[in-house]
Amino acid sequence: MDLEENALRPRPVPPSAGYETCAPGALPTGQMAFVRGIQERFLHAFAETLAVRLEMPVTAQTVSVKPLSGREFLEPIDALGYMLTLEAEPVRGQAFVALSAGLLAYTLRILLGSPPTPEESPRAVTEIELHILREVLELLTRELTEAWKPSGVAFRWTPGVDEPTAGLGTMLVFDCHLVLNDTQQTLRIAVPAFLARLAALQSTHEAEVEAPAPVRKTILAAVCRANVVMEAVLSGSTLRMKDLLAMERGHVLMLGQSAGSQCECRINGKTKFRGEWIAHGDRQGLELQ
Repeated sequence: MDLEENALRPRPVPPSAGYETCAPGALPTGQMAFVRGIQERFLHAFAETLAVRLEMPVTAQTVSVKPLSGREFLEPIDALGYMLTLEAEPVRGQAFVALSAGLLAYTLRILLGSPPTPEESPRAVTEIELHILREVLELLTRELTEAWKPSGVAFRWTPGVDEPTAGLGTMLVFDCHLVLNDTQQTLRIAVPAFLARLAALQSTHEAEVEAPAPVRKTILAAVCRANVVMEAVLSGSTLRMKDLLAMERGHVLMLGQSAGSQCECRINGKTKFRGEWIAHGDRQGLELQ
């Protein structure tokens, strides 16, 4: 009896190997790798530009990538840090960059030329300090847009508009480390999962290349046994609806084309070749040209 009950119980279906995680908004591994590549290019460019602006070594790396709901992403945000809200264009959507309080304080100290101070409790940045940081935030937005531009996506930051809209869907969240002169700070980047998927699909269509020879050989071997419908069509003649309705069995339809006119060879309804209708012994045939 136990064996029968166990056999009837629903069994968990293993996740597809093509996806990194079985969760809403999860991307196939190929698309995930593509989007991660975009973020790596952004981090590299941002670190280089920031290093020039701050006149110190800056490196960056992605620590983790995971899909989260909008609520899950927003809950752990450091209230003392700052979250940059970006409008995606041309599609509607929002991306977010959360900068930690430590990253803001360190960057401010360098921009203001303040001497190093003993560790102090984190605090929220003031409006004046945000104005000082504006150049860095604009730099971040520009580099993020440049990284995504080949995929047809751009981001726009409007200072003073930093509240996320309601109903955020699944976000693809990148946790990153920035190392400024041997001091490690953090930032999180979140883009809508649908936007990441759209960018990956758009790039796939634009970057289609011919399959390698072994792959083509395998594909051809698989389709060689398939049947297709072939038609020889003598096109170019017109007929009035009145004459078409008057036609009966045994009537002769006179066509305007002369003998030996070209025919279209259609495969499954699509024109593939042109040819001439010929006689071969007691059989008729279409000679492809």
